[in-house]
Amino acid sequence: QILTADQHFREKHLDIEDVAQRLLTALGGSPSTAQLMYSGAVVVARELRPSAIMEMTKFKPAALITERGGWTSHTSILAREFKLPMASGIRNLDQTLAHGDTVVVDGINGQIILNPNLETIKQFHVLGTANIVCDDSQAENGRSTKTLDGTVIAIRANVDIPDAYQIAKNFGAEGIGLFRSESLIGQRGSIPSEDEQILAYRRLAELTGDGGLKIRTFDIGIGHFNETGFLGERNPALGLRSIRLSLSDSEHFRTQIRAILRAAAGQKIDIVLPMISGVSELVRSKEIIDEERAKLGNDGILFGNPKLGAMIEVPSAVLTANEIAQKVDFICLGTNDLVQYLLAVDRDNDSVADWYQTLHPAVIRAIDQVVKAANLAGIPVTVCGEMAGSAFYVPLLIGLGARDLSMNVNSIRHIRHLLSGIDISETTSLVDRVKACETAEETESLLRDHYLNNWSGLFPSGLLNSKHR
Repeated sequence: QILTADQHFREKHLDIEDVAQRLLTALGGSPSTAQLMYSGAVVVARELRPSAIMEMTKFKPAALITERGGWTSHTSILAREFKLPMASGIRNLDQTLAHGDTVVVDGINGQIILNPNLETIKQFHVLGTANIVCDDSQAENGRSTKTLDGTVIAIRANVDIPDAYQIAKNFGAEGIGLFRSESLIGQRGSIPSEDEQILAYRRLAELTGDGGLKIRTFDIGIGHFNETGFLGERNPALGLRSIRLSLSDSEHFRTQIRAILRAAAGQKIDIVLPMISGVSELVRSKEIIDEERAKLGNDGILFGNPKLGAMIEVPSAVLTANEIAQKVDFICLGTNDLVQYLLAVDRDNDSVADWYQTLHPAVIRAIDQVVKAANLAGIPVTVCGEMAGSAFYVPLLIGLGARDLSMNVNSIRHIRHLLSGIDISETTSLVDRVKACETAEETESLLRDHYLNNWSGLFPSGLLNSKHR
């Protein structure tokens, strides 16, 4: 047995177990084992990586249960993209569940029901079916989304997988508001080449057409690169990651910028810089973009001129939003990390899940400040966190002035249905009341009461009975 104090090394046991199991399966000569194991089953694990979710979906599992993770974790976000009900933060799974147990996974409330009776099973079956059916009156391809008073709201898709956009487009999405380009990076930290990236970006741009494609540059930490020999950071969420990593070691950043510039020739492609904390990072990023643009020109290589946007998701960016808005063409508001950094709550740590409060007054004020800064500068702002895809929060965002929402593919139909039944003036009045609330609980109660009394028929079944702090 090897004893080590290094957290990164200790966590590698998951990878080793995964590889060992795959080898045993392959050596056993039973290629259908995974299909038999996952098909129609509830998959239970201590934790699941996004790559594991992508692989499992081939075999159509019924649902997922994990001990670790939260509603805005990358794994949970991807599970929703694949329309997989998921409950995370469920403790003592090895003592609670056993192979062959019957369990209901309530993906709306993040809870499980062990050994449910027949009536409960029927109830959740009806609930799941009800949430699939949605008013398609605005969901035709190419038809804009409008509120009751005729205000146009742009609906875009957050995408990890290129093929997902075709579904989003059929649901009425107007382009990709956030392409998480790190989804192109291999599991072992291998960055795709410039040519490989160009092909991926062009394919997406051709699918989106006039709707446009916003590419977020690699939002990763130094731990993604095994070749560096780096064993991990004590606090990676606050470490060398995102735009910081891109600027401190710009080789991969420059390759990606060149790929985006080249792919943008004749296509509607924009660049989004993640985790911007102030103007200085924008200035340096612009210098690199200009340098790579000049090199392409000198080499006689065709390129486009994508617009530049900043992802606002840390407190310093909120407080300098007016200055940032003067340096970019648009703003993206990443609410998942904004809540995490504003409230100092790890979004992947289920032990502090109760402190991850999307409706905290500080979060609402931050969103208000960023939207106002964008309006003052005359530039658009896209809300692209999970708030934008949750019907409970959307009226609040609209009342705060958001007119451009980018969301998980499977949220689009419900959000369009909701927007078609609400009036801008009513959301504005609702926000005025919300601003007087002192706690997330008070805001949640106020919103729920208003929804039940005025818009109950616009929400997915069961949503208004669940917790939304």
